[in-house]
Amino acid sequence: MKDLSKRLPTTAVLIVFAYCAIRFLPTVYFSAVLYLLISLAVVELIRLTRPQLFSRPLIFFNGLLIALAFTIEQISLVLALTVIVIASGLFYLFSIKEQAQLESFVRDIGIHCLTVFYLYIPLYFLLELKKLGANFLFFLILVIAIGDSGAYFVGGAFGKHKIYPIASPKKSLEGLIAAVLTAALSGWLSILLFPVPVKLSTALLSAAVIGLFSQLSDPVESLFKRASGQKDSGTLLPGHGGVLDRVDSYIFCAPLLFYLITYFWK
Repeated sequence: MKDLSKRLPTTAVLIVFAYCAIRFLPTVYFSAVLYLLISLAVVELIRLTRPQLFSRPLIFFNGLLIALAFTIEQISLVLALTVIVIASGLFYLFSIKEQAQLESFVRDIGIHCLTVFYLYIPLYFLLELKKLGANFLFFLILVIAIGDSGAYFVGGAFGKHKIYPIASPKKSLEGLIAAVLTAALSGWLSILLFPVPVKLSTALLSAAVIGLFSQLSDPVESLFKRASGQKDSGTLLPGHGGVLDRVDSYIFCAPLLFYLITYFWK
């Protein structure tokens, strides 16, 4: 609760920035902004995981291929992933010159792949939601924000039963239940403020699922911080930590909502 005074100003700026970008930016420019934001989160992930041998230019190139695959219809994701696998393999083939470097090879190439599969691909589903319509993305943001707020206040006041003591010591069962319930209720508010073609019952159920997986996605990111002994992924956003701390809930929830809409929102 004591961090609230620091969080609110940053939150206000983020809300204005996100609203303007989602509502007014054309797809190509939104994709460019998204690429920059994800790349900042990637830098933080690299700092947390501390690979011994890696290439930032190659990692950003791999991310750019993912961005192009999601942005340009003629470039397929399979093609992008094929190029990424070949480029990453060749980088390590020609970079490893000493026996000692082999000790961290598997871990290092794993971190290279992690930036693609844990950050760039899942978070680029935010662009897919915007393509469906800005209100779909607003639905996701509002549901996650309200669910997180419910978990934050209820968990802080009444949380007694810890559920992820290693990953997130402050996360509690009470907060998780509050997140799911408040997220579910926010489904009604979301379609009221940002109308989308969906039944109310479907919106409420989808919002509850998003609220649940938001509370699961966050602790996974926390594992990286705990493994490196860090409280936050960075210091770029006062009261919120780093960019990775701010987007962690969307890693699971952006693709999840996209597929819920695709297969269940009839």
